Amino acid sequence: MKFRFFSTTALGIAALAAGALSVMSPAPADAADFKLTASSSHPPVVPWVKTIQDFVVPESVKRAKELGHEIEWTEAYAGALYNFQNTLEGVGDGLGDLGWVGTLWEPNKLPLQNVTFVMPFVTGNVKLAADIQNALHRDIPEMKQAFLDNNQVYLGPQTIDDYVVISKTPINSVADMKGKKFYAPGASAAWLEGTGAIGVNGGLPVYYNGIQTGVTHGAVVPVTGIIPFKLHEVAPYIVNVGMGGGMTGALTMNKDTFDSLPPELQQMFMDLGQEYGELVAQRVAGFNKASLTKLLPEGGATVINLPMEEQKKWADGLPDLAGAWAERMKEKGLPGEAVIKAYMDGVRAGGETPIRNWDQ
Repeated sequence: MKFRFFSTTALGIAALAAGALSVMSPAPADAADFKLTASSSHPPVVPWVKTIQDFVVPESVKRAKELGHEIEWTEAYAGALYNFQNTLEGVGDGLGDLGWVGTLWEPNKLPLQNVTFVMPFVTGNVKLAADIQNALHRDIPEMKQAFLDNNQVYLGPQTIDDYVVISKTPINSVADMKGKKFYAPGASAAWLEGTGAIGVNGGLPVYYNGIQTGVTHGAVVPVTGIIPFKLHEVAPYIVNVGMGGGMTGALTMNKDTFDSLPPELQQMFMDLGQEYGELVAQRVAGFNKASLTKLLPEGGATVINLPMEEQKKWADGLPDLAGAWAERMKEKGLPGEAVIKAYMDGVRAGGETPIRNWDQ
């Protein structure tokens, strides 16, 4: 099976070309008005939701009008229609026509989409991860089919930057994790194995109160999630441990809604999905850098870089998460091993040097 990886620049050029062609195309004879709902469990303070609000929604209105159609949006973010544990069902059931789905909470319904959660310590290059995510959904039929089985169409990738440990107290070694509880969403709880720490399932919207009230000592969280939810106020030590990032969600559309649209609008949303993924990756990467170098220190947080020997100790001390996962996928008739290899090959082809190579 051959996997092709396109750069974000190539995707941008293709999208611009598609947009130019749509402007030149005559309005269809069956022009129509569409009332759609954009939704998310998270507020638009995070890049993957903000990009729906300030890019996908207005841009779709503009492009649809150029194609001779009208779209009227209702926007329902911040859990107005469903919470973080029901994003897949929210879009699949039609509560939202288009929305962000957090795949990280769906290890059973979207198992292949959770591959990066069994491969920590690989890369924090969010743009590269987005390219690989697109390639996987394009070239491995089971990836796209998983969304179709849940009554939705995959439009574009959402990848995240490096996961870090936020803590009430300093963490300077793996040994400092022992006996402490940390929020670790979904499959990421396995990243704590061997450290002596205990993982507690949760999502960004509940972390602040949970840490403040002592439910946990901190959290395993992407850097971009810290400032929007003010997590550094309750867990002021931000510890870079080398976990990396990966695939945590996707922009999708309810399949019934998608099928009801004329072909030119279907293609428009497919194009917007790719551009969404590109823009989210750019925003996440930029916000990650700004947060660690300026925003968090100015907010009173202390950034700690775990020594590389401790990072390797942590990574090497984990069980074979990827191998065990691949076996489980094989039992389900899913190509887990192929997904692992494709992702790792893509990372290395992109010039990254993983702390742990899960396919070797």
